[in-house]
Amino acid sequence: MASGNNETAPLYCGSGMDNFHTSYKNMHGYVSLVVCILGTIANTLNIIVLTRREMRSPTNAILTGLAVADLAVMLEYIPYTIHDYILTDSLPREEKLSYSWACFIKFHSIFAQVLHTISIWLTVTLAVWRYIAVGYPQKNRVWCGMRTTIITITTAYVVCILVVSPSLYLITAITEYVDQLDANGKVINSIPMTQFVIDYRNEIMMSVRAAALNATPPNPLALNETLWLNVSSLVTSTTTTTIAPPVSTPSPVVRNVTVYRLYHSDLALHNVSLQNATFLIYGVVIKLIPCIALTILSVRLILALLEAKRRRKKLTSKPAPTASSNGTKSVINGKAADRPRKNSKTLEKEKQTDRTTRMLLAVLLLFLITEFPQGIMGLLNALLGDAFLVQCYLRLSDLMDILALINSSINFILYCSMSKQFRTTFTLLFRPKFLDKWLPVAQDEVAAARAERSAVAPTVLEKGIRKPQVVTATTTTNITQVTNL
Repeated sequence: MASGNNETAPLYCGSGMDNFHTSYKNMHGYVSLVVCILGTIANTLNIIVLTRREMRSPTNAILTGLAVADLAVMLEYIPYTIHDYILTDSLPREEKLSYSWACFIKFHSIFAQVLHTISIWLTVTLAVWRYIAVGYPQKNRVWCGMRTTIITITTAYVVCILVVSPSLYLITAITEYVDQLDANGKVINSIPMTQFVIDYRNEIMMSVRAAALNATPPNPLALNETLWLNVSSLVTSTTTTTIAPPVSTPSPVVRNVTVYRLYHSDLALHNVSLQNATFLIYGVVIKLIPCIALTILSVRLILALLEAKRRRKKLTSKPAPTASSNGTKSVINGKAADRPRKNSKTLEKEKQTDRTTRMLLAVLLLFLITEFPQGIMGLLNALLGDAFLVQCYLRLSDLMDILALINSSINFILYCSMSKQFRTTFTLLFRPKFLDKWLPVAQDEVAAARAERSAVAPTVLEKGIRKPQVVTATTTTNITQVTNL
């Protein structure tokens, strides 16, 4: 944290960051609204398709839990972006910063972070489940069954709510201010009316006077940050309207309006370590640890998949058994021993497994691209203090928001492009019947889907998770056997 000495505050981001923030903020409301609407539709379709009877599997259950969390984030962000970005210039100040809106902002800061944390840990669970399926296929049914998966999903929701909500609730408070406006509606001064804010401001002024008497001028940046930062920007990746400090040039006051803002709580104002702990929890526990875990799991998953493919290729490429002297084939257990070969069904299962792996890896990599920078930024906030927060983090908060929203809405495209059964099930559910005459669905896909629906067969995603194609060799009479475990 900045201290009151002669040293100037370090410069982490220059004026270019301010220009970027100002230019992007003008379009963020419209861009985020479009992404949220499309993401709401996409996640709704994900839930409908993944919860079909023939699509039920442990992996799809995790993907459904992920879609529910992403859908909730999208729905809640829509009123926020409309009010704070799209309509902000047309609303009167007392309506824009009303008490009811301050309550919503506090709810938004907690709700969005809780749901986003749930999404993060469900993604980690997805990576763990997939790695177990590829690395330990014999244990997959025991370790990653449907009952275990449901318990894990429920635990993720409950634990994230209990861990994240209290810390965010304790460090924020709704405070009352009187804004003095000039004839153009510009804020001339903002006077706190909440007692603990008044007391804290008096403490700051006393420290300024004491520093002046000791000929050690306080750091103006530290004073400005302490008094005027909106705390909702500190605890979530979303920002609200920041409070401008009083201007030095006197202007005639036309009217006074009572407004309400989310600010540091009394506990947080007098406990800097609590603020730093919040940043560490947000940057390290919620962001960096899951990202590091996902990176390790993704690398191990790729290596395990490549090893399984090499082992399968080696075992299935052995030469065929030789015929006996009279020209007949060798007989094993009363049956003729044929050349081991991959039939079309086996090849299709291998392709399905590979497609599932590629799809889940794409989900993980997109998540890492979005979350790793936010985790690093949160860690730097705790290490470098308020100067980095004001100059860099808050200026990039809108950009981090839109990246997180895009990541939450793009899974539908991945499923459609990389999962054959998802496409088939989606087509059978939503395709108008009159199109069958001109654009018929492939009959093999329809038959397969109907067979799976009636028999509740494992889904493509479940096959990728629960039944990866593994090759084992039977040593008896040197016959190689391809087995689905």
